[in-house]
Amino acid sequence: MAESFREMFGYLSDEFEECSPSSRLQSISPHISSNGTRSPRRKSKSPQPPDNSTERCGNCSPQTNVIRDSRPDIIAWPTPPNAQSATNNSNQGNGSEESTKLFSILKVASSTAPRGRESELKKKIQTLEDTVAEYERQKYNVMGTFSEYRERVAERERKLEAEYSSRIIALSEEVLGAKKDFEARMKSFQALQDKFEREKEQALEKLRQEHQKEIQLLEQRFSESQLLNLEQKYMIEIQRLEEERKSLKAEKERLGETFEMKLRRAQSLYETELTAAKMLYSKELEALRDHEEALKEELLARQDEFHDRLQELQDQTKRSREELATCKNEVTALEKRLLVKEAEVVAISKELEEARNETNDSLRKLSQVENELQEAKQQYRQQEEELQRKS
Repeated sequence: MAESFREMFGYLSDEFEECSPSSRLQSISPHISSNGTRSPRRKSKSPQPPDNSTERCGNCSPQTNVIRDSRPDIIAWPTPPNAQSATNNSNQGNGSEESTKLFSILKVASSTAPRGRESELKKKIQTLEDTVAEYERQKYNVMGTFSEYRERVAERERKLEAEYSSRIIALSEEVLGAKKDFEARMKSFQALQDKFEREKEQALEKLRQEHQKEIQLLEQRFSESQLLNLEQKYMIEIQRLEEERKSLKAEKERLGETFEMKLRRAQSLYETELTAAKMLYSKELEALRDHEEALKEELLARQDEFHDRLQELQDQTKRSREELATCKNEVTALEKRLLVKEAEVVAISKELEEARNETNDSLRKLSQVENELQEAKQQYRQQEEELQRKS
């Protein structure tokens, strides 16, 4: 009976190790012979390669074992009473120790292994989620920095455009002011020239009238020779006035040429400064555009890198969740398996108790048979002695 219980204990241990997450060992359950007795044929335990799929517990689905009568056939055997009672006590002690050991192994394995792996997977998933959150935060920080830089670049462009526009407006106002000043001076000069011409004409007309009067008076008072001298003086005065008019006209032309030269110089200076400002603005704008393109390329590269990293982390999270779901399924299957095994253990315990009771009954019967045998032997000896005495 003790040997049968040991075989049953080894079968349960093999089945539990086959479905345990921390073990990769397989064993073949004992077969039941055709006559109803158990024939414990067990294969040697060998480590199997690790497999993360659910095939690991595919072959360890709970099976309901048929409980058959495993009571041994007890035949009366003439043995000494003391040796038989010692064997019975040792078998009962071994059976109780093995049943206690079986319960403790099942409880410890069911309470420690799946929970430790589930907590480890939860910690791993939490770490992956924290990493994803950290990369999202870095991504938002980079996007915010790029937005701030883009706003600063746009603000700088607006300031440069405003400064360039203000400089162009200032130069235009200066040119317009110079042009207006020149036009005002030209108008005043033209007015003075017209006034001088009018005054000169008036003076000449007045002189002509006075000369005419003087000539008339002189014609009346002097002779023809004196009239000729006065006429010569008058012609000399007219020539002097004509030369003065020519000099004033030359001065006017010289002033006009000077103004035109200064105007051309101011226009050339304005055009030069305008061209230089345009070139400087275009260079700065081109540099800003190149810098912006470089920043955009860098941002796109970082976005691609963050996207790849995020995709990788999402894949890892997905795999971890799938693995967690697989482990949960395994834990559920193990719990179901454990319930089945506990039911089997209860059944085996009941069977063991019945076997113990039967063993005790058999031992009592055996002691009775031995007593009867002793009595029969004693009677046989007495009969033999009587026969010897009679002979």
